[in-house]
Amino acid sequence: MTLYMKLGGREAVVRSMPRLQARLEQDPCFDVTMFRQEFEHSDDLTEFLIFLAGGAPFYDGKPVCELLSPICTCTDVYERFVDHLVVVFFAGSRNENDEAEFRSLMDALQPQVLDPRPVDPIMVYSVEQELISA
Repeated sequence: MTLYMKLGGREAVVRSMPRLQARLEQDPCFDVTMFRQEFEHSDDLTEFLIFLAGGAPFYDGKPVCELLSPICTCTDVYERFVDHLVVVFFAGSRNENDEAEFRSLMDALQPQVLDPRPVDPIMVYSVEQELISA
């Protein structure tokens, strides 16, 4: 069973977003001003979390660094953000293995959020030089 199913599926993730927003707004470590649009006008955060948990085969929203870097400005703040996610996702149903799996997924993302590096372009196709000059 995927983490997505253990969390309760799409409805559970969607229901958790207002609680996450409220927690972030109450936490003085976060300036939610610029991030508020992710809750009010965009589903990118919700869709990304659904994808991350294994509930969608792909994610085509904002890149994770662009999505989370406005609110997660350093390692400590990122870890605090993850703590808030854990609380809203696992409140009332603490399962240490599921929580550890989720934290592991978020830990793997941390370098991409805090220190994004440009990706080298990938050649999609190639044409032999003699065909180009013909």
